[in-house]
Amino acid sequence: MLTFVDECSIDGFETASAAILGMAEILEEAPEHIAPLITPRADPARIATLLEVDAHVTAAIELIGPLCGLLISRSAIGSSSGLVKIVEEVEEGNFFAADPAIALLGAYGTALVAVIAHMKDGAAPEP
Repeated sequence: MLTFVDECSIDGFETASAAILGMAEILEEAPEHIAPLITPRADPARIATLLEVDAHVTAAIELIGPLCGLLISRSAIGSSSGLVKIVEEVEEGNFFAADPAIALLGAYGTALVAVIAHMKDGAAPEP
């Protein structure tokens, strides 16, 4: 997950589609113990359908799922920020990128890292 967030921060993804597919793959391969944090979310077929019509922000939102709080903004000069809150007891993920979908996924990745670290400290937060 940290590699994914790093790729978002250095514009390592050529397109928003590549970032979305990268996050989808990470979530599909995630360990079972974090499933409650990343479920429900759009399935691969739904993500593919959204990417076919260039609905990148919608695909990112549906990949994050309906249980997380999120905020996305875009400035007049084009930079975007994303904020994702997974659980109350852990700080939200915040991320800036040129593309709004990448900003949102970078924030989600950052939030997941924080929640997983919190879980390793012995806590088991609920979404």
